[in-house]
Amino acid sequence: MTETATLTWFSGNYGSTMQAFALQKTVMELGYGNHIINYVPNKREKLTFFCKSSARFVTLKAKIENKKIESKFLNREEIDQKNKKFEEFYEESLLLTETIPTQNQMKSLNNKYRVFLCGSDQIWNPNYFKKCNFLDFVSASNKKIAYAPSIGTTKLAENEKRKMKPYLDRFNKISVREQSSKNLIESVVEKPVQVVCDPVFLLSREKWIKSMQLKAPEGKYILCYFLGDNPEYQETAKKLQKILNIKVKVIPTNIFGYSLGFETQKTVGPKDWLNLLYGAEFILTDSFHATAFSIIFNKSFYVLKRFSDTSPKSQNSRIYHLLNMTGLEDRIWQDTTNVSYIENDTWKNVDEKMRTERETSTLWLKNALEDK
Repeated sequence: MTETATLTWFSGNYGSTMQAFALQKTVMELGYGNHIINYVPNKREKLTFFCKSSARFVTLKAKIENKKIESKFLNREEIDQKNKKFEEFYEESLLLTETIPTQNQMKSLNNKYRVFLCGSDQIWNPNYFKKCNFLDFVSASNKKIAYAPSIGTTKLAENEKRKMKPYLDRFNKISVREQSSKNLIESVVEKPVQVVCDPVFLLSREKWIKSMQLKAPEGKYILCYFLGDNPEYQETAKKLQKILNIKVKVIPTNIFGYSLGFETQKTVGPKDWLNLLYGAEFILTDSFHATAFSIIFNKSFYVLKRFSDTSPKSQNSRIYHLLNMTGLEDRIWQDTTNVSYIENDTWKNVDEKMRTERETSTLWLKNALEDK
């Protein structure tokens, strides 16, 4: 059996964790061994990356906010309980390499693995640039495959293109998650670039239910999962609650989420997160992966914009691509939107489109792994 290794984001984030799980499961179902590279940067490496990152102030703001959340909204027991759920998921549901504290130490993996993948999520976002996310440590004799990474923006500066180019040139096969990312990569290198679905779509609804042992909680509820902090989110949730006359549950990710005034789910682990999405009557979100699972589970939902479309930091394009692909463009929330459920006939069309996407993307991955 050919052993493969995947470099991707998977730690501490619900969507990242699930896409890592789905890609690993799919690679193994195709007949390959696979381990996710357990890159846990040491203090020196974290500091170096922080100083070089163009998003360092965003990172610092998030760290400060997390400290405030822990001091104001969560007690020590709740923090430990949530962390334990993540750790248990990594141990029970993911196959990881030994802990690797520096990018330089990844070179030793060439002795064990012959095929390397860099996985999905925004690992190619220029604001979080790391050479290892482009498999720079992989030797020339070993295969390098990109499966569905996202650039996370619709523009690349010329200096960002120059920085990426030597690493992109080394890839044997490249696929990306959105058309916008395809356009940008093709402006950097003369290689064929395939658009494939996010790894979470590689698994059918039935596989997700079985793998995660999902069971819908009792009672109807609206689920809110917001990564941003737009005050309009609260008004939208109140409007939907008034119309549907059911309770609202919130999975908070920031101080804003804890301050919405609805029932707060404080100790949500990866499986809990998925189960809450699976059991929801209606979902409000600004998250790509929460939108993706709304579609997988056939849940009526609305996407609220986390970014202005004119912002150079906007990540809206990845959600637009997903909604365009499924024909659900009308699920972008507008002030004038009349609340409606997604009809069964619409879901039948969506399921068929996503089945085709799953088959096409799985075939691309299969061929990429098999090609000499």
